[in-house]
This record gives sequence, structure tokens and C-alpha cells, in this order.
Amino acid sequence: MPEKKYFDLIFVIVNIGKASRVLAEAKKIGITGGTITLGHGTVNSGLLRRMGLSEVRKEVLLMVSKRDLTLPTIAHIKKTFRLEESNRGIVFSTRVSSLVGTQGQRYDMHMDDTSLEATHELFVSIVSADEGENVVDAVREAGGAGGTIISGLGAFAETVTKVFGIEISSEKDIVLNLVGKHLADSIERHLVKKVDFSDKDSGILFSIDVENVRGIYEG
Repeated sequence: MPEKKYFDLIFVIVNIGKASRVLAEAKKIGITGGTITLGHGTVNSGLLRRMGLSEVRKEVLLMVSKRDLTLPTIAHIKKTFRLEESNRGIVFSTRVSSLVGTQGQRYDMHMDDTSLEATHELFVSIVSADEGENVVDAVREAGGAGGTIISGLGAFAETVTKVFGIEISSEKDIVLNLVGKHLADSIERHLVKKVDFSDKDSGILFSIDVENVRGIYEG
């Protein structure tokens, strides 16, 4: 019987201009490539928000990693880019259930990959372009941190379309919120209360189990 192969999807969210450097460092560990897309994060400072400086441009880097490379890659990124410091960025991973395109092979892993130790959930909200900030505000109200908003056009939108079969137009925002497992249920209830997901044209919300989170500043 051939050896089972497992893969993860590593997310890295950093300030503009940093993602290509992160990818270069990840390749030193053995990562073969990645996809970079643009987004913008939100600032928690009340003063900056009142001054109209509530957003900072972000880059989102997606990399598929062999399981044995995931933790070494994340550790190297954390150390190299000092992610333990405030506003340096964040990195985390989630399990990949199937993978096609690596040397012409397909791997199906979700049936027997039971070792997941998720500490967080990634909430992905796809909403009208004018609703993205409302999603971020609702998550904050329920005890979560800020989020990253990505335009409906770009690499991450294409990834969502391919993986989940959800068509995304340019009039949509994709909002990423990373929340602790202990807060996930209450945040989801508050989100559903504050943002209308019931209409077929209003949007969709789903969550993904996440592990190996590095870079959340607890100061």
C-alpha cells in the first residue's frame, strides 16, 4: 500500500509588499509556490477610525504545503518576520481534503485524516461590497478581532469559486475573520443577527477549522 500523503493550506496575511518576501522564505523550507492577492485590513484604534484611517492595505498569501513541512514553514515565517510583535502579520493553516495538480496526481485525504487539533475557526463571509465593514464590526461586537476584506476579483475569489463552487462577482466582498474556538458559536449567532444572509443574493457565511496559528497579538 502506498504511503498516504497529507497536505495543508497555509494562509499568511501581511502588510502590502511583504508577501513575496514571505514566499521566498517559505521556499527555503521546501514550499514550491504560492498565490498572492490584495486585500485590506481594519484598524482597531478609535482615533484612527475617526480620522478616516481605519484601513491598511494587506496581502494574502496562499501556499499548499506537505504536512511535514507545515510547522517548519510556519515557525520560519514567524521567526523571520517577527510575527509575535503587534501588527506584523498572521499565519495559520487548515487541512486540505483533496489535491489535484501535483505531478498529475490526485490525493483524497479527508476520510482518514483525523489528527486535526483546531484551535480557531476562519469565518469566510461573502457579502455585498458595502457590507464588508458591517461584518467586521459585528465580529468585533461579539468579542472577535478585526478582519481582512478582499475584493470579489482576484486569486482568493478564484480559489473560493473552485473549492466551494461559489460564484463571486466583482460587487462582492470576501471577509476573513479568525476567531478562537471558544468564541465561534457566539460570533456566528451575532453575525447572522446583524448581517442578512437569508436572501439568496445577500451573501453566504461558512467557517473552516484552523490550527497552527501564529501572529495574533495579545497585548
